Amino acid sequence: MKGGRLRFLVARFRNWPIHPQWLLNTEREKRDLSQALSGFAGTVLDIGCADGRLARMLPPGCRYIGVDYPDTAVGMYRTRPAVFADAGRLPFADASVDCAILKDVLEHVRRPEAALAEIARVVRPGGKLLLWIPFLYPIHDAPHDYQRFTEHGLATYLASDGFEVDRIKPVLRGVETAGLMASLALADACEQIVARKPLLVPMVPVLATLVLIVNLAARGFAWLPATNFMPAFYRLVAVRRNA
Repeated sequence: MKGGRLRFLVARFRNWPIHPQWLLNTEREKRDLSQALSGFAGTVLDIGCADGRLARMLPPGCRYIGVDYPDTAVGMYRTRPAVFADAGRLPFADASVDCAILKDVLEHVRRPEAALAEIARVVRPGGKLLLWIPFLYPIHDAPHDYQRFTEHGLATYLASDGFEVDRIKPVLRGVETAGLMASLALADACEQIVARKPLLVPMVPVLATLVLIVNLAARGFAWLPATNFMPAFYRLVAVRRNA
């Protein structure tokens, strides 16, 4: 069994505490996304759209336009969006879009300041931007993973481009984020053992059990008092200020 096959099998247990990303809670993610998109209307630009699945979550009457970079869309995800474009050079007129989506994309943009400036240019005053981004999360979609931001950095960059943060939600408390990182590290070890170290395969059930223990412990101690100093992700909605 190779690493890819192992990852496929583990994905079937996404909602079980034995899964390394169980703490992220996919149902809560869907609720957060549905709530954020419920206030969208008009023309919606989904930048880094992949397979365009967010189109199905928009309110009736929205005009959805999926945009992705050619190397990412075709090379990594085998998809064909409505528009091929770089986030830093969007082929749309000024103030021609009512809302924009940048979900789990900004960390993969080589020039994030240029991308945010372009989004500010095409979104009309009063329009909305949904921006989700990891803060503490492993490198993914390598080699196209370039940066992380704090909530203060995000607010500063957005403000400089004419956006005001309407609401921001840190995802996971510190103890849960620590648990997530530990579980992902253990899962990475399992994958490498299966792919490269066959003599260590008997260790895989032990490491999988540790993932289960770490996940349950992190969730069990999530009630402890904590600040938002170490979230796993940020989920925010910003509004384009009037000029």
